[in-house]
Amino acid sequence: MTPRQLARRARTVLRTSGDPRVALGQKKFFKSWERISLYGLKTPDVKRIERDLYQGVRKSWRYPEALSFCDLLMRDPHLESKAVGLLLLERYHRRFEEGLLETAQGWLEGGLCDNWAATDDLATGVLWRLLEKFEDLAGPFEAWHDSPNLWLRRASVVVFVKSAGKGKHQDRAYRIVTALLPDAHDLIHKACGWLLREAGKADARRLEQYLLQHGPSVPRTTVRYAIERFPEAKRRKLLERTR
Repeated sequence: MTPRQLARRARTVLRTSGDPRVALGQKKFFKSWERISLYGLKTPDVKRIERDLYQGVRKSWRYPEALSFCDLLMRDPHLESKAVGLLLLERYHRRFEEGLLETAQGWLEGGLCDNWAATDDLATGVLWRLLEKFEDLAGPFEAWHDSPNLWLRRASVVVFVKSAGKGKHQDRAYRIVTALLPDAHDLIHKACGWLLREAGKADARRLEQYLLQHGPSVPRTTVRYAIERFPEAKRRKLLERTR
């Protein structure tokens, strides 16, 4: 089966499995200006559909077919289609090539990840795997923080979330957050708070010192996300001392 044939099958299964009531509830998690198209499937159902599709090509496909399949579904406006494409592509992470960075940047700049969910799926799945395989791509990923494109800036943060939680790329994580402190967009504030929270899992003292050092320059949303894992008393203290 070709990537185009499987993409057609994926769209058919997703469309016939969707529930408009679920889609209506899911839209509440997005900004009114985010262009969201939803079939109305919950995450376990999306993963099940992807797993069934993968079983049909598991023995015959290699990385190029998976990448072509993902590219086709990234061009579908529905969030679930993008998720299926990314999930299947991630299965081939051992065969990833460095050129995937350029492809992913094209998806982000081309408006194919024009909401926080698609951007985060790309960053925490495919791009994180790419970073794990090619550590030298950390620099190019970090450089995205300076882009005028919102989704590239968010991806520059989120791609390091899993690594920071494992104690890796800590200096880079704090450097990116610091560079983005003046950013006015709340989706960047939330992403930075998420990254700081994960970095704090590996070194809570460093996170606390960072928040105290930068104080009022850290957006309040970022602070609240960053301190979620601290004890309640310490959370209250940090909220007060960073005002």
